[in-house]
Amino acid sequence: MRYQGKIIKWQDDKGFGFVRATSDSKDVFLHISDIHRLNKRPEVNEQISYELIKDDRGRFRATHVAYLTKSANVNRIEQPPKLSSAFLAFILIFFILVIERTLKGVLPVTFTLMLFGANLLLFLYYYQDKTSAIKKAWRTPESTLHWLSLIGGWPSAYVAQKIFNHKHKKQSFVVAYRLTVLINCSAVMLYSLPDLQNILISLLA
Repeated sequence: MRYQGKIIKWQDDKGFGFVRATSDSKDVFLHISDIHRLNKRPEVNEQISYELIKDDRGRFRATHVAYLTKSANVNRIEQPPKLSSAFLAFILIFFILVIERTLKGVLPVTFTLMLFGANLLLFLYYYQDKTSAIKKAWRTPESTLHWLSLIGGWPSAYVAQKIFNHKHKKQSFVVAYRLTVLINCSAVMLYSLPDLQNILISLLA
């Protein structure tokens, strides 16, 4: 038997929410993996139809979920987020600076290797976390993502957020991510550009 209802709560970063049937006041659990032909991210007040089961935790769960064709949102397919060409150019300049400073012996080789390693590892973490969100599996702690971003993995974090459509909408996460970019870039600039250090010291003296 199929029911009709609307999504009353949705946590996009975790991939689940709750549905309330139009003929009932009980809330039903909904996971993103149960949505048939997912062509857009679920939203609060989205009208859906679904079948009802009871999961191994004893709670009612919506399954074989489909958007109602009468919903105006069904025809609106969410476009993947675009990569900013300006920010990509900034990332390229950052890497060029790091490589140039390393070749001149200003930055330690170990630092540069750590930076590239952090970028590779963080990209894989984003992929794993996105996959886990869909499968309702163990998630990577946000603190881990931020620490890797802070030590230099922020370029791959930005690319992964856009490619995997992941973590770029949660405001608190975005603010923390931008802070890691600011801190890391400032530290690298100050360490790799002695002239800039002297200017700052003279201004503060």
